[in-house]
Amino acid sequence: MGYSAVLDKSIMIKGQSASAGSKMLADLVAPFNSTVASRLEAAGVDIIGSVDTGEFGVEGLFGDGTQGDGSPVFTRENTGEPSPCVRVRDGEADFALCNDYTGAVSRAAAEHGLYYIHPTYGTVSRYGLIPVVTSMDQIGVLCKKPAVGFEALNIIAGYDSKDGVMQPDRAKAGEAEEPSPCFEIDVVALETDFSSVYTQVMQILCCAELSNNVSRYDGIKYGYRAKEYNGLQELYTKSRTEAFGADIKLAAILGAMVLSQENYARYYDKAMRLRRMIRDSLDFNAYDVIVSKCPLLSRLCGLPSLTTPEHIYIAGAGREELLEAVSRGVKI
Repeated sequence: MGYSAVLDKSIMIKGQSASAGSKMLADLVAPFNSTVASRLEAAGVDIIGSVDTGEFGVEGLFGDGTQGDGSPVFTRENTGEPSPCVRVRDGEADFALCNDYTGAVSRAAAEHGLYYIHPTYGTVSRYGLIPVVTSMDQIGVLCKKPAVGFEALNIIAGYDSKDGVMQPDRAKAGEAEEPSPCFEIDVVALETDFSSVYTQVMQILCCAELSNNVSRYDGIKYGYRAKEYNGLQELYTKSRTEAFGADIKLAAILGAMVLSQENYARYYDKAMRLRRMIRDSLDFNAYDVIVSKCPLLSRLCGLPSLTTPEHIYIAGAGREELLEAVSRGVKI
């Protein structure tokens, strides 16, 4: 293929750091390749290293940019190394693979004049990806040129028996097609009855799943362990207090709250019902592509999207080829 790539530190590359940007996993060296890393190597892509996208990718979930369109902002702190956007923008890599479940990386991509391709949920194997929000985790492609990004997507997509959510008949990206010279688009207004609750639903579901996934990091089985402690309870408390950042702690606390017996029906169950209603409200029999400013919709519904410097384009499940047609210059 002749391209170079960087992978975020939640995607395992054998022999390299797989810290997911957290002190909790700072010493973790990946013991094996993720499926996407193996597929890139088999295709001749040069994986030049890993890159930090913030602690477990949670930054942006509680950011200031949630007003108006409900889109979080990428609030990554300066960790002393370039972000994936900077490395791709400056030409150090042709593309980057990231797990962008909050939409923060795609928002940053637009701000840097880049593109982010978020594939249909279950299209790309998550084997070797450190889980955070299991129902939204999906590896996407950050790129400067959409053609390169879709070429990379076609390499990493495809069925993998090691990822239990994948289905053989749905686990592939749409084949590239040249748009017809007579390709026309009718623009219709879309009523988004639930847009005012995208952020709240996203935060409830993300916090609940994240809380479960990070509960395994206790300083005993693996992960950071505090040096001084008295007894098992203090070991748990000090290890997690010292190793987790403020956003992870907040998400874990909120997750435990919404999953508690007294709050489950009021928050988590209601958010799940709203998520289904949001997806059911999207009638892709009436239109092919939604043009939006909000990256949350595709994450909540498991739909493919293309973030450009101007807009976010969302297609029906498994219809990545429509997004590729848009990237080739179809004007809306």
